[in-house]
Amino acid sequence: MKKLIVVLLITVIVLLAGSFSAFTQAQSSASQLKPTFLAPTPGTYVHGWPAFTVSYPKDWVEQPPSRYGGRGEVFRVVAPDSKPFAQNVRVPYFAVLVFPTPLPIDKWSNILLPTIQLPGSDIKIVYDKPSQLKAGVPAQEAEIAWVSNEEKVNMLVLTMRKDAAWIQVIQVFDKGKKGEDVKNYAYSLTFQQGREEPVKVPSDVQEFLDKYSSDLVSGNVERIMANFSDRFLNQRRKKAFYEQWVRNSPESPIQRGLISSEATVTVFEAQGDKAYVDGFFASKARDHADKALNESIGFRQIIKEQGQWKWYGDQR
Repeated sequence: MKKLIVVLLITVIVLLAGSFSAFTQAQSSASQLKPTFLAPTPGTYVHGWPAFTVSYPKDWVEQPPSRYGGRGEVFRVVAPDSKPFAQNVRVPYFAVLVFPTPLPIDKWSNILLPTIQLPGSDIKIVYDKPSQLKAGVPAQEAEIAWVSNEEKVNMLVLTMRKDAAWIQVIQVFDKGKKGEDVKNYAYSLTFQQGREEPVKVPSDVQEFLDKYSSDLVSGNVERIMANFSDRFLNQRRKKAFYEQWVRNSPESPIQRGLISSEATVTVFEAQGDKAYVDGFFASKARDHADKALNESIGFRQIIKEQGQWKWYGDQR
């Protein structure tokens, strides 16, 4: 009897040790993941900040983000048999969007839908309902259908929120094709808190981020835009576009009236005269002076020009 008890205890200890080892390895591998921009992994998109991963079909082909796909598109892949659709867009496609907004996710169809350029007719919201990810993270799932060139097109939109950012997974299929496998990819999105710890950056990079934060609070357009390279390109938009955004958008730092801004870097990798930078700005504005909101840095790369760091964008 004693031998049996000893054997059982040893078995339990071994199982627990194995479980702990697997858990720590999983935690370690998750924390060591590099954003897709730095190290692409077919079938998995890895975002810098907010830190998350989402799966997509491995044989789908990456394309540059499209300015027509929606605000804040950071990643796009198309099916191997995709075909031209409209405005240089190919379908079927899978895209990920990340952008700041104070709005709750259940306002998606009311607020954002009018801004997406959908070529065609008979545009309708099939449904728009609350949902959640496997980990219990609140989400909003919607399906949009329309007709273009006499073909039915379906768009699945899954929206989540992290701090001050909306995260959307969008999948578009022609001929009205959509199934549970489509949803499975969208719902594979997983947040990874272990990849959001601050990292130390070189002193000149920190000085650049501190200066940029100060310039945002100043509300001076010239000072803000002086931090951007003339070669800046992000989500296919040049420096001039962002200058107009800073001047006119209701969500720009000027219009919101920033009263404080502080950068926290969670991913940094030097690449010669360029460096990848991701993380967030903890910002307070007139309408939320009592609480800082974390907003993604978003521009991905900086470049050193004449000894000064400048925003460079997501161009390769």
